[in-house]
Amino acid sequence: MDVISADGISLRFNREGGVIDDLAIESGGQTIRPLHRAPWLDSGETLPDGVAPVEQRLAGDFFCAPFARSEPGVPIHGWSANGDWEGGEQSATAGGGVSSVYRLAQQVSGARLEKAIALRPGEPVVYQAHVFEGGAGRLPVAHHAMVRVPGGARLSFSPKSGGRTMAWPPETDPARGRSILSYPQSFTDLSAVRRDDGAMADLGRYPFDHGHEDIVVLSEQPGRRIGWSAALAAEDGFLFFALKDASVLPQTVLWMSNGGRRYAPWNSRHIAVLGIEEAATGIHLQPGEHMPDGVATDIELGGGRKVVRYAFGAVPAPVGWSEVTDIEVSGDELTLVDRSGARLSLPFDGGFFAG
Repeated sequence: MDVISADGISLRFNREGGVIDDLAIESGGQTIRPLHRAPWLDSGETLPDGVAPVEQRLAGDFFCAPFARSEPGVPIHGWSANGDWEGGEQSATAGGGVSSVYRLAQQVSGARLEKAIALRPGEPVVYQAHVFEGGAGRLPVAHHAMVRVPGGARLSFSPKSGGRTMAWPPETDPARGRSILSYPQSFTDLSAVRRDDGAMADLGRYPFDHGHEDIVVLSEQPGRRIGWSAALAAEDGFLFFALKDASVLPQTVLWMSNGGRRYAPWNSRHIAVLGIEEAATGIHLQPGEHMPDGVATDIELGGGRKVVRYAFGAVPAPVGWSEVTDIEVSGDELTLVDRSGARLSLPFDGGFFAG
């Protein structure tokens, strides 16, 4: 594991699969570690044959290319999440920050892929840029950040045009697992999503049930420049947030993994895990269906560099907060806004998404 750190923030980077793991943020005399780490990583157990490397190392955040599928001979989520990242040269940036650059040993659809991770002192944010050079074809991509919230979390997002479930549930065999939402369906209100038993579920509060594995996809309103997601986990002591270039990653995939897989290595113990996956994907579309013009479900390789920018971070859960209603970026400042009107301002690289 490589260690990347700046004043008040550090992470471990696993070159095998490109996993950002064990993010530690110091604030107000306390240290928070908001990212998930699968229970089998530290158990010493032997996993069954056929478990993809990305699932063997399931933790934190990693980049998927292609997202939710594989190329011939490549595990699910592609070489970016299963292959080998080389380099790791660290360089100092202005004001005591650090940037580390890695290159994927394998190609993705013929493209070379570079990953840059940057930290800045006093900022509880991880900045990432993935740069494709060359290649050909269209490629769904996503960041696969995960938190674990046994005490529950209140979820909120930048304005969305709507949400969908997939054509079929993640778990279809009752002997192996269980999904409880209705598939397929469309919805406009995250607090009113149909279950397969006809009842309604409030997906803005997670977990909303137990013993299930479900996925929904939220789409940004067209024309939005920066999209955001937030999970306020008051009992677990943190507020997680993520920002993205919404023109490149116009979907947010919520992977609700809450004990619904009975088979190994999950064994019904992967509980209260939430993937907040900022994506360009069409997994929610019916066969032959397309998104409205201008809304991406992938990126197009070839014709020069393609850059995917994404930033995530966390702060200790602010006392008395109930729900993030907005995240604003102005100059070199990021401001989180609570439903009560309370505001929390943080230093932020305001030029990151303009690069």
